[in-house]
Amino acid sequence: MKPINIKAMVALVEKEPGDQYVPVLKPVLMQILTELKHLRRKNSQLGGKVARYRREKKALEIMLSAVVINDDVE
Repeated sequence: MKPINIKAMVALVEKEPGDQYVPVLKPVLMQILTELKHLRRKNSQLGGKVARYRREKKALEIMLSAVVINDDVE
């Protein structure tokens, strides 16, 4: 999907008199909203992965510290 230059679109709309760009903006805005929805979903999934990796890391650190402590006792 081709990236959308929002600043350029806003500049075009501001320069033009009347409602010339209104019919064009609706599909573009829908595309932007769809992209945002997908990015939010992806961001949410990545956040879940990060949280899982942090929990696993903490568990591994605890296990590693227990192993190191047990090795020092022997």
